[in-house]
Amino acid sequence: MALKVFLSATLRECYPDYEPSAGIDLDLEEAIPVAVLLRKLEISQAMVKIVMVNGLSASFDHVLRGDERVALFPPVGGG
Repeated sequence: MALKVFLSATLRECYPDYEPSAGIDLDLEEAIPVAVLLRKLEISQAMVKIVMVNGLSASFDHVLRGDERVALFPPVGGG
């Protein structure tokens, strides 16, 4: 099952050699929730505020079944 994962802003620092234009290609053997994907990428769930799957908002419980684009965003601060 193929996934394409894109990291935004400070989350890019969590993945060595991350290339923003290419994202991360993952091949998973079974359907998994977003929370498990984060563990596989060694990204703390506390560091992720927004999850998008195929352009739609998703929760950490959302089950990824393959052929999906996942975008992860950290909390954004402002003043």
